[in-house]
Amino acid sequence: MSERLSPAELVKMVNEAIGPDAIALGSDDRFTTSVLSTGVLPIDYLLGGGVPRNRWTEFFGDFSTLKSYVALRCIAETQQSGGTASLIDTEHSFDPEWAESLGVNTKELLVLHPETGEAAVDVTEMLVRADTDLVVWDSVAATLPLEEQSKSELKDKHQPARLAALMSRATRKITACNRRTALLCVNQTRTSVGIVFGNPETTPGGKALPFYASHRISMRKSGKVTEAVKVTHGADTKQTTKTTAYTIRATIEKSKLTKPFQDVYFRFDLNTGTVDDVQFLVDTAIDRGVITNTKGHTWEFEGHTAKGKGAIPAMIREHDLAETLQQAIFDSRRGATRVDSSKVG
Repeated sequence: MSERLSPAELVKMVNEAIGPDAIALGSDDRFTTSVLSTGVLPIDYLLGGGVPRNRWTEFFGDFSTLKSYVALRCIAETQQSGGTASLIDTEHSFDPEWAESLGVNTKELLVLHPETGEAAVDVTEMLVRADTDLVVWDSVAATLPLEEQSKSELKDKHQPARLAALMSRATRKITACNRRTALLCVNQTRTSVGIVFGNPETTPGGKALPFYASHRISMRKSGKVTEAVKVTHGADTKQTTKTTAYTIRATIEKSKLTKPFQDVYFRFDLNTGTVDDVQFLVDTAIDRGVITNTKGHTWEFEGHTAKGKGAIPAMIREHDLAETLQQAIFDSRRGATRVDSSKVG
């Protein structure tokens, strides 16, 4: 009876026969998942650090739920860390001025306005094979298959599920050649007609992307913050309300890397055009017991106290405790890691 080969010997035998790096042990460094920070603290917290390399990540939701905002901030963080980023802009909605306000270096950003979905897939595959750090696809819903583009809306009949078929091919091809690229897809939501029981919400592009995605994040509006203002109209002055911020609920609907069905709430300030990180840190720290209620309405962190929950954000800013609080929150969450934004993982 012949002696069985060890795993290391089997790896050596297969690689000598087929080619170098054809097979490897599970402990090989290539299988270690590294992430790219999105630059949006609540999302990084939810994902355990950021969007993973060598994998698909899908953000989906209604309009004005910060999907494209997260994508552009992720591009900015990747560039600032020394990486290369590209944008497949199927919606033709890229605004250089807005992108630059979010930190994107437009002079180094690769932008494609594809006429067809097939062109988008081919360019994405080329970028992935070139080891581009981040490819953002905004959006899947706006991707136009060639068969639809070449047909007349008046004279021709359209076959259903063309986009689903395209995305099924795209995910297979791109996944097969991907070694280190983070693929971030933005998608919209639709309502399925005729659904009486259950959730009628669905996303364009079929089932392929949801199956291939390591993370699927649902983005939803969850309330708004208003303030009283006076509006002058001719000789009349009226009292009304003005929306100054609104709350977003981000839910991780699927995850192959962290716990699924977790969610975070965070506030987007319309005056500054940014996410209120300090308020998110305070809310999360209270929920996780990092900021403690010592007596009555007194709250304490790192030897500093605040009277009432409303005074905690001011205390954090006054004593420059945001970074310390962030580290404590990430450390308290099992399996979460803090990303060093000075490096591309």
